Amino acid sequence: MEIIGERIQLRDFSDSDRTFFGELEGHELTTRFENHRPDAAQIQKDFEAALSHAQCTPREHFNLIICRTADNIPLGGISLKLNWSEIREWEIGWALHPDYWRQGYAAEAVRLMTGYAFESLQAHRIVAYANADNVRSENLMIRVGMIKDGVLRETRYCNQTWCDELIYSMLEKDWVQLNL
Repeated sequence: MEIIGERIQLRDFSDSDRTFFGELEGHELTTRFENHRPDAAQIQKDFEAALSHAQCTPREHFNLIICRTADNIPLGGISLKLNWSEIREWEIGWALHPDYWRQGYAAEAVRLMTGYAFESLQAHRIVAYANADNVRSENLMIRVGMIKDGVLRETRYCNQTWCDELIYSMLEKDWVQLNL
């Protein structure tokens, strides 16, 4: 699978992306707001899962690498998984290597992936979750047009303390309105 944007492309991970995947998933800054930083065994397991998701039909989980189109440099990863088929709800998540933060790549990736979900997967609703302390993720969700649904109190245990989690969403009608 491949989705081409203005400056980036989203594509399935391949075996040649293993080193980058490990660097991204194990980086202290990309995991700062997660429940824990995965060890090498968990990273390996997650990478193998990403490769196997690409083989499923129908596909209910996408785990794609974000690459710069001009030079094919890997920038990060983005995922989309079916949460609830009855209401056509998909969950999106992303991680960008810190070397590429604040350059608009994550926003472009999220827009491409949400567009794919609404236009090709007939999604009704896309949700995203973030640690309430992760201001960058919240700002990104707002920038791409997601609406805050609420705060889930103390649903993450991060850095030896309980943390709140934000939930944002975009509906199919919101996507249509943003793209008129």
